[in-house]
Amino acid sequence: MAGENVWIWQVQTSAVNGSRTTATTTNTQAFNNTDKMPSDGAYISDIDVDFRRAVPENEAVNANNNELQDMGVEGFDIVITGVSGDADNDIASNLVNKVSKWLQDGNTTTGYTKGRYGIELTNAPQWNVTPTPTYGYHLKDAKFQYIGENKDLVKFTIRLSLGGDINSAI
Repeated sequence: MAGENVWIWQVQTSAVNGSRTTATTTNTQAFNNTDKMPSDGAYISDIDVDFRRAVPENEAVNANNNELQDMGVEGFDIVITGVSGDADNDIASNLVNKVSKWLQDGNTTTGYTKGRYGIELTNAPQWNVTPTPTYGYHLKDAKFQYIGENKDLVKFTIRLSLGGDINSAI
């Protein structure tokens, strides 16, 4: 389908490399076709980029002092929210079924022990990651909310967490 500008893919054990071009249709989800309310695609409404820093507090009891210790970046997440169509269809290619299977498959595979998911954001390429043996995204969680009586549309929230060498990945 023309008009996609975001992709998430799952690397398979037999992949020559972690690039999107080596993933099959079953292992790739494209987003943002030309329709804002998709009948059979997935449209992203928001992308949140979340750096997490480790900054513990070392309180001094009964003293007017609060020492903060900056331990650096603790994690990095991308949260994608949007709407997907064809959610009540029992085919493997719809977003709900595909992401449900991916969650059950796990976040690592042979050669990709730091994360087996990649993401490509055409409009925000600084967050793109092609999985390697030293870094990759983990599919941390997904939430699906069926809309209306028809149940053909579903709101989704997908959280990807970057595993491995964050400085080299982004």
